[in-house]
Amino acid sequence: MEQSIAIIGGDLRQCYAAEYFRTLGWQVVCWHTPDFPFHSEIRIASHLDDALQYSRLILAPAPLTRDADNLVQSETIHTPCPLNSLWSKLTETQIFAALSLDDTQQQILREKNCRVLAYGASSLFMNENALLTAEGLLSEVIRCTPFSLSSANILLLGYGRCGFAIGKLFSPLCQSIYLVEKDGKKQNLAKNNGLLSVTAEDLSQILPRCQILINTIPASVLEPSMLRLLHHSCHIFDIASAPYGFPADTTRNYLLPYYRLPGIPGRFSPITAGELIGKTIERMTEHDL
Repeated sequence: MEQSIAIIGGDLRQCYAAEYFRTLGWQVVCWHTPDFPFHSEIRIASHLDDALQYSRLILAPAPLTRDADNLVQSETIHTPCPLNSLWSKLTETQIFAALSLDDTQQQILREKNCRVLAYGASSLFMNENALLTAEGLLSEVIRCTPFSLSSANILLLGYGRCGFAIGKLFSPLCQSIYLVEKDGKKQNLAKNNGLLSVTAEDLSQILPRCQILINTIPASVLEPSMLRLLHHSCHIFDIASAPYGFPADTTRNYLLPYYRLPGIPGRFSPITAGELIGKTIERMTEHDL
C-alpha cells in the first residue's frame, strides 16, 4: 500500500521533509508551508480539507503552536488556523506526527482515536537534533557577541542532550564552562567532559565572571537577585522551549542582552533537520513504533 502524508504549516524543515518523503515514493501534499520550489510530484493544497482528505499520516509543524490556539504556519500566511479546526477534521484512520504534544492535545487525539507519533521522543531524533541545535547556537553566539569566545567564561544551565552537545562543541573554544545541573549523574558526566559543576552557593562568585549565559531548561532557574549579579556585558542565550528560562522583558528589566532562540535547527540547518524528521518518522512507521 502506497504511503500518503500531508505536511502542514511550519518552516523550511517541513519543505525538506516533504522532499525526503517524495524520494521514498510517498504521496505528498503540503498546505501552508513556506513558498518553496517543490518537486512537481508534490501537490500543494489550497485548503486544509484538501490536504487531509486522502492522507493517512499528518506531519504537524515544530512547534505545533506558539500561542496554544493556532497552528504555526509559514510566515507569509496571515490567516490563522485554529487548532480546534484542525482537530475537527482528523479521522480515526489517520496518524498525527508531531515533535511533542501537551496533555490536552494528546487527550483530544485519543478521543478522535488518532494514532500519535511523537517523533521528538525518539533517541535518534533527540541526539541528532541536539547537535544541530549546538551548531546553530554557536553561529548565533559568534554573531551576537562583541568579544572572542577564547576569552569568555560560559554559564550553562542544564545538561540534557542539548546541554551535552553544547558543552562538547563550546569547550575547546572558550576559557571555561560552569554548569548548573541538579542531577548527580549528569554532574559527573559533565566533570568528565571538562565542565565545572557549580552549586547555588557558588553562583554569587561565578555570575560576575561570566560573559555568556546559555539556558536549556524550560523553567526559571535564576532568581532576579542572581541575575543582577551578572556583568552588564553578559549575553544571555535562551534555547529552551516554552515557557523558556527568562521573561521576554529581561533586557529591559536587567539591561542585559537577551536572545530567545527557539527552533534553531529550522533556522540554521533546515535541510538536515527536515531530513532528520523524515528519517525518524520513516523508521517509526516501518517498525510500527
